[in-house]
Amino acid sequence: MKNHRETQLRSGERPAFDDIDYPDESEIRLHIASIVDEALPVTPFFSSELGKMYRQLGFRHLFRDLTEIVFVLVLGLGILVFMALFVLSNANTDGIYAFIFIVSPLLYLAVAVIFFADLRRRDTYQVEMSCRYNVYQLASLRMLIFAAVALVVNIGFVCWIAIASQQVELLRGVLLSVSSLFLFAAMFLYGQLRGRTAASRYGLVGLWPLLNAGLWIAQPHGYLSLLSGIPLYAYAMLIVLGAAAYVSQTRRLLYFKPKLT
Repeated sequence: MKNHRETQLRSGERPAFDDIDYPDESEIRLHIASIVDEALPVTPFFSSELGKMYRQLGFRHLFRDLTEIVFVLVLGLGILVFMALFVLSNANTDGIYAFIFIVSPLLYLAVAVIFFADLRRRDTYQVEMSCRYNVYQLASLRMLIFAAVALVVNIGFVCWIAIASQQVELLRGVLLSVSSLFLFAAMFLYGQLRGRTAASRYGLVGLWPLLNAGLWIAQPHGYLSLLSGIPLYAYAMLIVLGAAAYVSQTRRLLYFKPKLT
């Protein structure tokens, strides 16, 4: 067909459209795929991006405020132990479960607020936002590490309560604590990403103790029975949903680009 078309061109004849050598379907798909790959590069995996960030920055740069973080964790844990001793001596088993559920996110909150509080008011905010990794991208990795540290500390805290009280079922206490942590942490990041003002960003944080304390005061028997009566598999499902929502929010932090004002 190609030789025939060349003969037509040499003789001055106009080749018919039927003689055009059209690409077949596989060639069309190959060219389309190459165009798409050039125009829309594949988004790297979240885990690979975090690993790349950690290798380039290192632990020291990610946690320049490590001394402050450790101090807050130790202070917060001391306060929780003091509160737990009071609850253990004055509350029944259901009350201890409620205490675990309400206070489990507090260590995470204390550490996370150090990073987020008055973030936009820093003198170096705009400079940090123009760096290779801006403050929100750093937060995506830091928040995952904070959650992991809070998770380990909370599990140890619940184990201590179970040993001290001899009334608390260890598995239920751990599931209560972990589900509470992930649900609150996902809610906290949701407020940070979507809140336009400080009140909206931290409003969800205030709702957690107010809502739980309000339910405990308004319906003490019903609230306590609910926490101690929910099946363990339901708490396991809450943990999976909360963890998935939290990881999703941390992934949004990695690509979050607020307007510089």
